[in-house]
Amino acid sequence: MLNTAYCSDKYQYTMGKSFYDNGMKDQIAVFNLFFRSAPDKNNWAVVSGIRESLRMIEALGSEDVSFFEKMLPGEEYHPFCEYLSKMKFTGQVYAMKEGEIAFPKEPILTVVGPIIEAQVLETPLLCIMNHQMAVATKASRVTRAAGNHPVSEFGSRRAHGPWAAQYGSKAACIGGCAGTSNILSGIEFGFEASGTMAHSYVTSFGCSIDGELHAFDSYIKTHRGENLILLVDTYDTLKCGIRNAVKAFRENGIDDDYPHGYGIRLDSGDLSYLSQKCREILDDAGMKKCRIFATNALDEYIISELERQGACIDSYGVGDAIATSKHNPCFGNVYKLVQIDGKPVLKRSEDKIKLINPGFQITYRIIQDGKFKADVTCLRGDSFEKTLMAGGELWITDEQDETKYTTFPAGSYTFKPLQELVYSDGKAIEESRTLAEKRDYYRSNLSSFNPTQTRIINPHYYKVDISDDLYDMKMGLINRLMQQIKMNDESAGDKDTVSHVVVDMLYDFIDGSLACNGAEEALKDDVAYIRRHPEQKVLYVADHHPANHISFKEQGGIWPSHCVIQSHGGEIHSSYFELPENLRPNTENTFFKGTNAKKEQYSGFLSHNRAGIELETILSDKVVVSGIATEYCIREICLDLLKSGRKVYLRHNALGYIEKDGHEKTLKELMHAGVALI
Repeated sequence: MLNTAYCSDKYQYTMGKSFYDNGMKDQIAVFNLFFRSAPDKNNWAVVSGIRESLRMIEALGSEDVSFFEKMLPGEEYHPFCEYLSKMKFTGQVYAMKEGEIAFPKEPILTVVGPIIEAQVLETPLLCIMNHQMAVATKASRVTRAAGNHPVSEFGSRRAHGPWAAQYGSKAACIGGCAGTSNILSGIEFGFEASGTMAHSYVTSFGCSIDGELHAFDSYIKTHRGENLILLVDTYDTLKCGIRNAVKAFRENGIDDDYPHGYGIRLDSGDLSYLSQKCREILDDAGMKKCRIFATNALDEYIISELERQGACIDSYGVGDAIATSKHNPCFGNVYKLVQIDGKPVLKRSEDKIKLINPGFQITYRIIQDGKFKADVTCLRGDSFEKTLMAGGELWITDEQDETKYTTFPAGSYTFKPLQELVYSDGKAIEESRTLAEKRDYYRSNLSSFNPTQTRIINPHYYKVDISDDLYDMKMGLINRLMQQIKMNDESAGDKDTVSHVVVDMLYDFIDGSLACNGAEEALKDDVAYIRRHPEQKVLYVADHHPANHISFKEQGGIWPSHCVIQSHGGEIHSSYFELPENLRPNTENTFFKGTNAKKEQYSGFLSHNRAGIELETILSDKVVVSGIATEYCIREICLDLLKSGRKVYLRHNALGYIEKDGHEKTLKELMHAGVALI
């Protein structure tokens, strides 16, 4: 009997021994299981596998010490093996429901518990969840392609082993399939498995047209009172198969009054053409309720094309495409440590996509007018969650593209948490939903999205965000890491390297809604300076305000609306784009500030680029500053640069300002603080 709790990789246990020997076994860890990207260029997946995961967790600690000594031999491992033989999981598990629709980086399953207990669950959890979510998500794609026509899963013979066949069938049903042929799955989950006949049944009556008719006749007689499906393509679908089927039905009194349903199955050839011709023959025979069932290496793309061509197919049977998730057989769930002893942690990799969200999280789905509008993952108990619980105004911004944002006025929305407690006090919290109810839950979720977000090809992406507090925590950890990496890198920079920070050289500050004195002259001088000093690394800082920013007069602030996201006034002046390519603004060297509607941010010291990297983490020890406006944004960034220990050079002729007196007063203040004017 397979004990899935120990279907693991050895490194889970070698790490566990180190935790044990180092006195870390009682430290409370938080792990998140999530995926970074969904299969087939979609941006969501269907959750399945929670039930089996919880049963696996309950089985932890079910082997005696001899089991562990086989994989961890040697006297030095004996105390640890003794510990493992008695180790049950004592923590908590939070998870999405089976049938939930999940998006990248959202915690599908969160494990909270002593670090060894939580760590050794990694591989068995991923084994279960990756398999079932691959199948459920593929089933979702296939059933969506079929529209209102039901799909049955027939892939057990191609599944990757009996366990995969049984639980893949379950996942396929959650993902929308109307039924499955797998009898073990049917027995375990309480439904009747479906099945018809194979070609071997037809040929067993002799390789002849008469033999085919005899096969159909005998099948009907032995299954009267059940749904009757005859396989008609063994020899020739149109010239004998469909005709023998009609004759056998007639001779046995099977017609449109038969209460249990009847039909034919096509398993080869041009399914669109054959189904249309068979439909004509059946209709001419008065068998308008005789259904046409199609199989033959189908997937969502073939089914979509059959539907487009007007095929007369009433239902589909799909095998390996679902059972093995044929186009994307390896689902991408990962299991990452996000908190240890109350302290957030993350993995920062060379690959941007591998950057994870730290801390103990929960995801909320925002609902308006009965439709799902956005998902926000936040830290449990953070300011976003408090605002949500109070029904206050929400501001949702795409973490990767700040130009994409949505507001939800107070009282205009409802919400649901996507993760719930499913394991506590040493046992799973059982749910009473049947497999059919889980499938219904998935279908209900599906209908609550905009149809453009659930189409098979080029779906419109749904809004997925993280809260400001989670973002700030994440970026704070990254920036501290980058500072430490920089300090430890002996080649981190020639001390004579100079960074040139260009602040707010934007149209609204030059000739727009908040045009500043001296701005145009400053622009010309600054561009000329950059051309003369191509050795300096140019970095651009830009106001990037939402339309309802707190600093605007309409919102009670002191400034007219300016530098709004996606507006001309918020763009860097075109003169900078005429510079040599390595000196022009781009996605890596442009840093944004003032992006939070509820926070004023004059200094660009902590501004960030599209990749989320903050300016201060990449500045050299010597910084030249130019831009707008002296009394505010220039003043604040210079003071922050000085506080960080950097040498600051301010370009006197490349500054725009609000008022002359304030400009001069601020220059004196900055010089007194240690800024050098050049």
